[in-house]
Amino acid sequence: MKKKIVFGIFGLMVAFGLVLGAGANFRDYSSQRSAHWDIVADDNELIDLTPVQPYAYINDEGLLVVDISPDNPNYPGYGMGLSPRSEYNFDEMFNVSNDLWEENMTIVVEISSDNDEIQFYGADRDIYSVSTGEFADSSDTAKSDVCFVVGPGESVSVGMDFTVGGTLPSANSTIGGHMHIKAYRLGTEPATLQGKCGQ
Repeated sequence: MKKKIVFGIFGLMVAFGLVLGAGANFRDYSSQRSAHWDIVADDNELIDLTPVQPYAYINDEGLLVVDISPDNPNYPGYGMGLSPRSEYNFDEMFNVSNDLWEENMTIVVEISSDNDEIQFYGADRDIYSVSTGEFADSSDTAKSDVCFVVGPGESVSVGMDFTVGGTLPSANSTIGGHMHIKAYRLGTEPATLQGKCGQ
């Protein structure tokens, strides 16, 4: 089971409202000016994704969207994006639940990003680094390749860390990448995940 998420940074915009409009799970931020990020995922069966932050929502096409921009329908007129040379952390951006697999089947989920400026963690200490098997439980330990176990009927909250580099994109430019979400029945996960995801 595989999902792809596409994300990008868009042109510079002046914004301050992002912090004021943030939900209760917004962790911290520091900034200078602003950039706009979009993350889009298709919502395939067997991996159930549920938005938690107002920045995440399911659009009319059934896609999970993380949109920190003025185009987000949950925040019309508030904030313009993320600032260059800044870092933003959300302890709970979306949940991954195990409600669609066969009864009593535990799954191992891997989430990876090919853009190191977008990383993942679990503030509940239930998400692990694929490379080390250690907890990825805060913005300081967030990784671009994480994994975790989800029992039947359970869900795991995925936090996201956005680090915006010092190189400023030109107006309306895009920096793209992909995020993959894969789920395996416990015991069938690849060797690279065995013993590293809380199994």
